Amino acid sequence: MNISKLTKYFLPKIIVLLLIIGIIIFPDDSIEAAQNGIHIWVNILMPSLLPFIIGANLIVSLKIVDIIGVIINPITQFIFNVSGKSALVFAISAVSGYPVGARLASDLRLNQDISQYEGQRLVSFCSTSGPLFIIGAVAVGMLNDAYLGYVMLICHYLGAITVGLLFRRYGKEKREMSNKTIINNIKSIINTPEKDGFFISFGNAVISGVNTLLAVGGFVIIFSVVFKILTLFNVIDGISYILCFFFSSLGMTKEVCSAFISGLFEITIGCNNVTSITYISEVIKASLCSFIIGFSGLSILAQCCSFIAKTDIKTSIYIFNKFLHGTFAALYTFLLYPISSNYLPVSNFSSIYNSIYNNNILNHYFYNFKIFLIITVIIYIIFNLYFLYITKD
Repeated sequence: MNISKLTKYFLPKIIVLLLIIGIIIFPDDSIEAAQNGIHIWVNILMPSLLPFIIGANLIVSLKIVDIIGVIINPITQFIFNVSGKSALVFAISAVSGYPVGARLASDLRLNQDISQYEGQRLVSFCSTSGPLFIIGAVAVGMLNDAYLGYVMLICHYLGAITVGLLFRRYGKEKREMSNKTIINNIKSIINTPEKDGFFISFGNAVISGVNTLLAVGGFVIIFSVVFKILTLFNVIDGISYILCFFFSSLGMTKEVCSAFISGLFEITIGCNNVTSITYISEVIKASLCSFIIGFSGLSILAQCCSFIAKTDIKTSIYIFNKFLHGTFAALYTFLLYPISSNYLPVSNFSSIYNSIYNNNILNHYFYNFKIFLIITVIIYIIFNLYFLYITKD
């Protein structure tokens, strides 16, 4: 039998077995980690996500997304090569945060409102964090810098849009151009009878939203425990040593690597660990946090993939999209950091000239030249992977 097939079959089972053994060996630590996960779910995710998830479900069931989609379709078709209703998913995701965008994209594909290729293009840029987390939790709560939060938020959305532009040519489908005008399309939507009335749609939206949030809570709790068990088994330390070996020239210590790896599992824990390190510069903290938020961590990736896997959208490409998102968001944060409040007020454009004239901004790039060079090499490798692997579909 093929070794790869054996690995694919036995590896998940072995990992689950080891985690169960870890929970048995370290019951107190596992319970504490689960309690931390419940705290994040109840106090952060539930109040911020539930209203948006219910509202998003109503927007789809009441055909609001169809009407708005018809209006903005020409613009989104030209920019992202997706329909208008797909672009509306990006707007909802940008406001509400993970995992609403992936959920809505999956719903559109399950309802046959979009094709497989359009669904793949859609999830490439419609899975984003919300402004409340980036500005409120990370920038204000962890970095104590609201101005920097706005910069990180802009970079986060710019990263998503960049990935969307990269993937606009993904797929070889042939589109059928409609001869109907916008008004005729809207009339056709209005004249199509609705399956359910408002109250039935509202009830279904609430039930679906609560079920989705329960699933989200389950993922957060289990990944909090998983990360704790891997830490106790010294797996995180082992990965940290490997990262430090490759990035020691950039000043990445074991503590920084460990904090960064924790963010690859759960973004709230990771961002908090990164920002709590006192001896690294704020630009490094912000850039690492931007990557973590853009990549979203295994906990959120598992949540989003649980929706996407119900469709024919490829989860492997989606995960690659999120890696690209995190990389671009980190690069943009590094480049735009000088316009944060540490250098100048965002609204004071005369200070921009003075800051450049006095070499404050230039010194920032010169001092971090090695970081910029490494990121450029990574971007070059990513583009080669994109053209060699992605475009073959």
